[in-house]
Amino acid sequence: MDEVAPEVAPPRGVSLLERLLPPVDPLGDDGQPKPSHMTAREQQVAAGLGFANLAIAAGSAVAMEKQQALALAVGVVASAITLVGARVGNRLVAITGLFLSTQRFSSSTAFLALVVPYYGAAMWMFLRYNRLVKEKSIRRRQQRLEERGSTPAGPRPVRARRGAAGPAPTSKGRPPPSKRYTPPKPAKRRPPPPPAPPKDRSIVD
Repeated sequence: MDEVAPEVAPPRGVSLLERLLPPVDPLGDDGQPKPSHMTAREQQVAAGLGFANLAIAAGSAVAMEKQQALALAVGVVASAITLVGARVGNRLVAITGLFLSTQRFSSSTAFLALVVPYYGAAMWMFLRYNRLVKEKSIRRRQQRLEERGSTPAGPRPVRARRGAAGPAPTSKGRPPPSKRYTPPKPAKRRPPPPPAPPKDRSIVD
């Protein structure tokens, strides 16, 4: 009797958004979260602001009478950097494009209100990046401490003291007498003086 092969579910279709913004693996080569890798929400926010900046740059270049080409070029470059960062899922590239977009808006009073979403998104991504960097440094520090604690502690080397090493102490804790030591000679005793002759107490006539 032939065995029936299990039915394999058809692969799920990839949406257009995932094709434009392929998801990035948040973990690095060491298996820990990589600070520069963006989440899907960050990619979508950066891409939306990048397209919005491109439209604003085109509209502002048409409305401006002077330096139309410069305004359009700055807007296109800032939008391109932001979109590339969203496409590859790199926080640092996207943050650079968002900050570059705000430089053009700050020169015009009419577009001053547009700075808020770009600064907000850039600071939001930067705070996430900074937090992950701190957590990664803490994990590395803990790993180094664990590696140091797991290594067996060998005998500590005896530091040599300055000068020649003296002889080892005896079992009683006293050092043996030195061969160069000469004991002091006993002091010579002087003979006692002779007793004085007795005085004559006889009455002299």
